[in-house]
Amino acid sequence: MERRTRRLVLIGGTLVTATVVGVAGVMLWGGGSASSSGPGGTPAKPVVDSPGSVAQSFATRLFSNDSTAAAALTDAPDVAGKAFAATRTGMGSSAYQARLLTAPTVAEDASTTEVPAAVTWSLPNSAVLKYEVKISLQRAGTTWKVHWTPALIHPQLTEGGSLVYRAALADGALLGRDGKPLVPGALPEGLYTTITGAAGALKGTDGWEVGLQSPAGFVPLDGKKPEMGEKLTVTIDPARQAAAQAAVDALPQGAAIVALDPATTEVLAVAQNKALAGTNPFIGRYAPGSTMKIVTAAAAMDAGLVQPGTTVPCPARATIGTRTVNNDGFGHETLPFHTAFALSCNTTFGQLGLKLGPQALPAMAKRFGLGADWDMAGATTNTGKVPPATGDQQVENSFGQGNVEASPFGMALVAATVASGRTPTPTLLRGRTGVPGDVGAPPPRAALPALRQMMSEVVTSGTAKQLAGLRGLAGKTGTAEAGGGTAHGWFVGYQGNVAFAVFVEKAGSSQSAVNAAGAFLRG
Repeated sequence: MERRTRRLVLIGGTLVTATVVGVAGVMLWGGGSASSSGPGGTPAKPVVDSPGSVAQSFATRLFSNDSTAAAALTDAPDVAGKAFAATRTGMGSSAYQARLLTAPTVAEDASTTEVPAAVTWSLPNSAVLKYEVKISLQRAGTTWKVHWTPALIHPQLTEGGSLVYRAALADGALLGRDGKPLVPGALPEGLYTTITGAAGALKGTDGWEVGLQSPAGFVPLDGKKPEMGEKLTVTIDPARQAAAQAAVDALPQGAAIVALDPATTEVLAVAQNKALAGTNPFIGRYAPGSTMKIVTAAAAMDAGLVQPGTTVPCPARATIGTRTVNNDGFGHETLPFHTAFALSCNTTFGQLGLKLGPQALPAMAKRFGLGADWDMAGATTNTGKVPPATGDQQVENSFGQGNVEASPFGMALVAATVASGRTPTPTLLRGRTGVPGDVGAPPPRAALPALRQMMSEVVTSGTAKQLAGLRGLAGKTGTAEAGGGTAHGWFVGYQGNVAFAVFVEKAGSSQSAVNAAGAFLRG
């Protein structure tokens, strides 16, 4: 009569029930001995190292802290040990369990046998991977050994491979213009904090996959695809940013530089030194000085008051309305308007300003981005203000004094608009274009060639002629009185695919700003 015995066996750290079926005897598994009754009830000699006990020991030790002991039970311990270690590493914190499904029935003269086992991996994400393997055993003299094959780990595994669990990372990151992840230190601290806050959570939900890794590649067995996140590119150019930061850091006074790509109005660089405290280049507003003459010139030409070749007076000193206006130590009886622009003749522009209507300068300024408003993702901005004015106030506003104010960001937009001829759309996070608020019409097309030519003349023979060696550079200098204190210095302009504004606080003249611009452009 067939007898059935059930015994609890510890496999892979878990108690399971193994059922052993035998004829004329019972085999007890668990790495110990087995006993049976011989003829007449005489106890038989214990069976040591039976195939069942070897299979049980192998299954219990495999991928445990004693996996080397499992390798020692095979006929190729070195190869098996390396393979087991690779899978143990590849599966990380996954938990392994194996349960033998049947007991081997082995004839006395048998040299091989096979034991099926059910394998369960409990993965780090609480999912499970289940499959069956066959543990092949071979007799070597009086000893049974597990025959090494990669199929002991997984039935589809090949030599040199391993079982691997890995996260399938959700795509989504804040990237620099160079395509590399943006890290702290790549931008001024305040700007980095603002940008990361505006970007929000970009990363999606990670997935996972488990599969077979071999020299030929990865074959997935199970998994869950990640839910993809969002990639946002910060438009800052690392090389331009480094050059801008170096240029302002070299100055003892507070200083800032903002640079844009005129074609796209993407922000390429925004830098300030430690001496410029309590504000930033996007929102700090100052009298723009003679850089405002770009707007005034456009308004005067658009109104038909002058053209580049028009002869205009440029006295060293003049009373315009009730204001006494002075040039910076020079004067001319008359000269062409383009030369008056290049030399920055205050008296010329004061007289033109007096002839303009009260809305002329505010309206034209907005057409160049100054006094306009955008909701630009990544930073709070304030381009400046150009209020309506008449009389003496209009005179002073025409050459950038009075109650006109501009941020370095605002003046960079003016330079970029001259270069591109289009209404600017400032962008700091690519894909999140600034939403326009109070924005003017496009700049007057007829005035743009003249403005470009006059700004070029500023560099070749005007107030920024020390930069004449920089090919293609065009700009406008500015010196702005600061409430009776030392004047601020400005230089705004463009060269190739870079439009910029440089501001130096209490510099006394525009020359520090001009020199900083040269250092920035030379890199």
